[in-house]
Amino acid sequence: METSTQTYPPLAAWLHWICAVVILWAMISGFALASGALPPAVSAAIPPFNVALTTLLMPVFLLRIAYRASFRMPPPADIPPAKHRLARRAHALLYLLSSLSLASGWLMMERPVDLFGLLTLQPSLEPGAATRALAKLHFASNVLLALLLSAHISAVIQHQRRGRRLLRRMSLLTS
Repeated sequence: METSTQTYPPLAAWLHWICAVVILWAMISGFALASGALPPAVSAAIPPFNVALTTLLMPVFLLRIAYRASFRMPPPADIPPAKHRLARRAHALLYLLSSLSLASGWLMMERPVDLFGLLTLQPSLEPGAATRALAKLHFASNVLLALLLSAHISAVIQHQRRGRRLLRRMSLLTS
């Protein structure tokens, strides 16, 4: 059962994959760091790299949200309306949790952020109870985001296996 071959516009696809790669990297490396299983040199390198990378992602992610708010892809014809509504709600929750993770991650910073030697940004808040609470919020939002991303990826795999070529719709390659 082949789904509509209509593809997302190139900007939507690029924004999706840039955000997906950076968020997945930050989450996987962040959870690996939190596990304590990484070598000390890797453990020391990940936090500044991830903070710089996700800080640079923020304007891209905001552009993605703005673009998504202005563009609606027609639903695939072979997806029942109730399932499509569920998928839209799940995607909205992905945006919300991603936004919460990025915002709390930035606001919890207690030291200057070096953006790969190009620019240094000062923390938004003084270290203290607020930054500690934001760090807890950041961790909780990332746990929930990891669970929802796992469900999202599983759903895409399930659709692909059933012949609904959703990845083709989000392809970076135009045919």
